[in-house]
Amino acid sequence: MAYLYPRLLPKAAVSLREECLERTVEELRGRADVSHAAVFYAATGGMRLPQQRLRALRQSVVGCAIDRGYPAPPARRQAAAFDIASAEILHRESGIIPAEAVAGDMWAFLSLVVMPDVAAWRFPDLHRDRVLGTDVTRHVFGRLWWRAHLLHDEGADREDLYAALSVLGEAAFDQIYARRTSIGGSPHLVRAIVRTWEVVDIAHGGVGERDLLRDFLKRVRRLNAFMSFDSLPEEVLDGELSALVGESLRAMAGDNT
Repeated sequence: MAYLYPRLLPKAAVSLREECLERTVEELRGRADVSHAAVFYAATGGMRLPQQRLRALRQSVVGCAIDRGYPAPPARRQAAAFDIASAEILHRESGIIPAEAVAGDMWAFLSLVVMPDVAAWRFPDLHRDRVLGTDVTRHVFGRLWWRAHLLHDEGADREDLYAALSVLGEAAFDQIYARRTSIGGSPHLVRAIVRTWEVVDIAHGGVGERDLLRDFLKRVRRLNAFMSFDSLPEEVLDGELSALVGESLRAMAGDNT
């Protein structure tokens, strides 16, 4: 069953963010709630989400943060580990569907009402994009849901469904999802990119990973203009992408000589 998540009116979200900026993680934990006077829902598409589901989701995400040092500020490794683990939680347990996941005001409700303490723990400056949902690709929780949605493999064993989450870091995945109209909108293609990237011998090529990924994605976009990646079987698609990585490695290695 598809559920409709609460959404937060934009003016209320801005006001709540300003209030959160003045409080500690511990204080925000006491302000967490599953309802707000400025909440609204999409008119159609499913039933309204029961509040107990929001409480259960909060409990799972907070537990994930506690395992990584919450409420003390996380080290880089703790933050990265939280992102991977909470991405799986958000995708597996939330029941959010893609039509809801594009709504920034829904993510604003989660970050400013349900889990403001976790949002402030993960991103202490509470940048607008991280909590208001103005850019879902940067939102503290929205970016993680989309990463899990695009990378999870329904054909894998349950314990391996989200294994690909640990292959790409946030910066690398952002390069892919930023091109969502041509690349990031296809889970089939994104998962193939991750499979290909997992076996790339970057050290052998003597080039930077970020630069190599950028060049590789340019080649993918050019090929996408006249090839339907979604229609290709996995093994064929993997071969095509491996060839493109090879082209990038050779081109960039030549630039470095």
